[in-house]
Amino acid sequence: MKDRHKIISAAAWSIGAGLAGRAVGLLGTLLIARHLSPDIVAEVTVATIIALTGNWIGAWGCGQYVMVRGGEGREAIFTASVFYLLAGSLVIAATWWATPWLAGWLQAPNLAAYLPGALLGIGIRRLGAIPDKLLARELRFGRIAMATALGDVAYATVAVTLVSTTDLGGRAMILGFIAQSCVIAGVTITGTGWRSWLAPARLRWARVRDIIRFGAPITGEITLAEGGRYWDKPLMLRLVGAHDAGAYGMAFNLAQLPAVYVGGHIGTVMVPAIVRAEPAARAPLIVNALVVAAVLLCPMAAGLAMVAPTLVAALLPPTWALVAPLLGILAFMLLLGPGSYILSSFLTSLGRNAVLMWIEVATMVVLLAAFAVLARWGVMAAAFAVGVAMLVQWVLTVHACHRDGVRLGRLWSPLSRVALACAVMALAVWGLRALIAGQVPAAAQLVLEVATGVLVYPVALGICGGGLLGNLLQSAGLGRLPLLGRWLRG
Repeated sequence: MKDRHKIISAAAWSIGAGLAGRAVGLLGTLLIARHLSPDIVAEVTVATIIALTGNWIGAWGCGQYVMVRGGEGREAIFTASVFYLLAGSLVIAATWWATPWLAGWLQAPNLAAYLPGALLGIGIRRLGAIPDKLLARELRFGRIAMATALGDVAYATVAVTLVSTTDLGGRAMILGFIAQSCVIAGVTITGTGWRSWLAPARLRWARVRDIIRFGAPITGEITLAEGGRYWDKPLMLRLVGAHDAGAYGMAFNLAQLPAVYVGGHIGTVMVPAIVRAEPAARAPLIVNALVVAAVLLCPMAAGLAMVAPTLVAALLPPTWALVAPLLGILAFMLLLGPGSYILSSFLTSLGRNAVLMWIEVATMVVLLAAFAVLARWGVMAAAFAVGVAMLVQWVLTVHACHRDGVRLGRLWSPLSRVALACAVMALAVWGLRALIAGQVPAAAQLVLEVATGVLVYPVALGICGGGLLGNLLQSAGLGRLPLLGRWLRG
């Protein structure tokens, strides 16, 4: 019972810290963009992704090994820690050595100015990785959440301050990344102490072989899963150039907000819910979760697409104008992602990890191939590659779930009603824009457009949703409110 309370508290901490960190990070990114061109931001982003890729490969599942096998004694933790630090040093050295080749292949001449600093930040962050897993073993998730949140604040503070008061340019973002790594590593290390993972113990070759066998599949799965989220940015840089790649990266960060804020957390809570449910109740539970996700995510995606021109005009300088049409495309292209994630939670609860890994492989291959083909017609066409990959991932995940009894035929009726309510909302926002465009400042227009969408959508869903909104509010306990309850009952 005590562990259960700690886990519930940890979930609240993690979600709260994740939301706060994402909000601070997004605000920092928008403020940085007001001082830097898309070209600079694109190259800094790619340098960071290259460093992160080396980190995923060099991790070799050592953190997971500490969590799973750490109970076998100090020798297991010390061997995994030494292996992790040595592997990381080799990967960082290899990446630094390959910097000129990477800069040439990606057609990013300034990459060499940013990648060494990004590698330094990764090296510092790795010092806190094993302590992070030790904290997780002890269910001290509050400390981990605090490290993440404080790191995000440090990045935004340092990067925004330097970029707005100095001529460091993109290096300000790298220094912010280094500051973020220092804070995260510092908070986690002080939470466990050095001796908990680096106190000397005898190194045995049998233990090293065990770590290698344990880490190989984990490394492949994590690298592919994380790469699927990030590798489109370097590829876009090579295919369409730094300016368009920078605009694409900014639009992508904004477009994925519904998935990160809502879809990801719905999927996260689904795994324990499914595990605890009776086998016969699992499939209906997944269908209901998809309906809830659609009710919440579809208007957010449609709203982002509708207000994109006003949002960019209000928050970003003219050099970022390309973000608006890209955001309009990507907001819809990313919509299937949360649905696939929720279905994946069902497969995870059944132990279908191999199936999930191959779905990730197929999705990444399709994404990269679609980018390579569509980029011939420019960045706007290339953005549709995300939609192609998301559709493939959705179809494969649905097929895998279908074999375990999940039937999605019941989704068509609620989805059509949600789409109709979104269309009404979009028309209302478009009508408002036609009336006030050019008559009020862009910031005020943005507020009015968002407010219109927020007010119109629930009314439209209440009228044509067939009880969807009422069921959602009742399940959240809001139907007991006097006025709202009478409105829901008609």
